[in-house]
Order: sequence, then C-alpha cells, then structure tokens
Amino acid sequence: MVARAVEAADRRLHRLRQAERQDGALAAVAFGLAVVASTFHSSFTLPLFAGGWIFAWRTVRHAWRRWDLLDRLLVEPDAYVIPDVRGRAEREAGMANRRSLSRSIRFQLELGTNPRVVSAAGELAGLADELDDAQLELAPACACACRRLLNDDLASPLLNPGLPADDVRSQLRQIRGGFHRRQQDSLLNDLTGPGRPPARRPG
Repeated sequence: MVARAVEAADRRLHRLRQAERQDGALAAVAFGLAVVASTFHSSFTLPLFAGGWIFAWRTVRHAWRRWDLLDRLLVEPDAYVIPDVRGRAEREAGMANRRSLSRSIRFQLELGTNPRVVSAAGELAGLADELDDAQLELAPACACACRRLLNDDLASPLLNPGLPADDVRSQLRQIRGGFHRRQQDSLLNDLTGPGRPPARRPG
C-alpha cells in the first residue's frame, strides 16, 4: 500500500468508529425514551422503539464494515502503522489465539478427511507445536496468515481445492518463518552461552 492509501484507510476506520459510537448512543437514547414514554401510554412509544432499532441496526452495520476493513488490512504490512490494525494483529499473535489455531490444526489432522491436510501433516504438526510453545513469539503478520490458512474457505489453499496445492507448503514455510525466541531468552543465552545453564542466584 502507498502512504496515501494507508492514510485513507486510517481515516475511514476513524469515521466508521465514530459513526458506530454515535449511532449506538442514539439507539440507547431512543430505547430509553421509549421506555419512559410507555409509562405514560404515549403515542411516541412505537416511533421511539422503531428509531432505536434503526440506530441499533446502523451501529451493527458500521461495526461490521470496520471489522471487514480491518480484516482486509491485516494482509497489508504497510497498514500496520495504523494503531487499530497493529493492535488486532498483535492480538492474533497472542497465546490465546495461537492455542486456538493449534487446536484447529490438531482437529483437522485427527479428522484426516482433507487430502491436503494429510499431505502436509508433518509441517502442520510442527506448526501446531510451535503455536503452543510459549517460549516462541510469532510475528503478527504471520499469525494473521495462519488464521487465513486454517479458516478462510476461499483464500486458503489448504481448504479451497481450486487453488494450487503447492501454495500450502509455501504458506506454511512463510508462517513458520515468523517464529523467533522471546527477547529475554535470547538475552539469557547471550549471557550464559549456548547450551550452558543460567548462573545460580546466590542464596
């Protein structure tokens, strides 16, 4: 993405967030006024309830559009300068999501009904182990690519037989290349030396 496109995406995310909050607040006000009006048998009750539902629907629509835009931006490394995109990508790289992805892999391996999963069983099992390893960090972009590979029926060569089967292994290599040891572990190795146990604390 060029810088102009990134800025435009950031502005659109901001507008959608503002619209979602504004319509959500208006929906709450409309529902509240409808409840108050109903105690007085007011003719405004039904119009207020109807208005509340309209604003609630608009709130959901804005939220979905924002979620969809974020999802599409996750595959654009240049878009990671946008805080919302970076934040979502980092959540995808968190251990809770990684363990969920690992369980998905192991389930598909146990099921054994997808020939592409069976063909790449070794690489997938290795990926599942790495996802479960808390000593490893995963680059946010690779975590997003992993979710797409496992869950996107259209874009994933693992799930869509219409896509080239060779893309499965190439994507797995790219994802697994995003793992690295946590910084504190690397620093400890630098201090103690590879293969040497850490120094004992005096005590």
